[in-house]
Amino acid sequence: MLDAFPIYHWFHNGNPYSGAEGGMRYVITPIKVPSDESGKKKREALCAEVWPGPWSIEHTAEEKIETQLFDGDQAGLDKAVAWLHERYTAEADRWADIPSILDCEPDR
Repeated sequence: MLDAFPIYHWFHNGNPYSGAEGGMRYVITPIKVPSDESGKKKREALCAEVWPGPWSIEHTAEEKIETQLFDGDQAGLDKAVAWLHERYTAEADRWADIPSILDCEPDR
């Protein structure tokens, strides 16, 4: 569901959040990215990914997965959720024509 997400504190504690809307699968994962040129200092970020069902991300071909990075704070989470909404509405036909898990094989 694209209208019920945890607050940023959930991600700050290292928890990912995944779900599905129609045939679109998604996950938001907290990650650490370099905050300076040396790469020694890290900052929090969010990695949002979408892919077509019916399989999990581990069984979906890399070329079918879209990824976007966001700041690791509540504003970044709000932008990640807005991006998920945008991806869902921009390609509504892509998410509507998803085969049953019983009718297809995993990509990998």
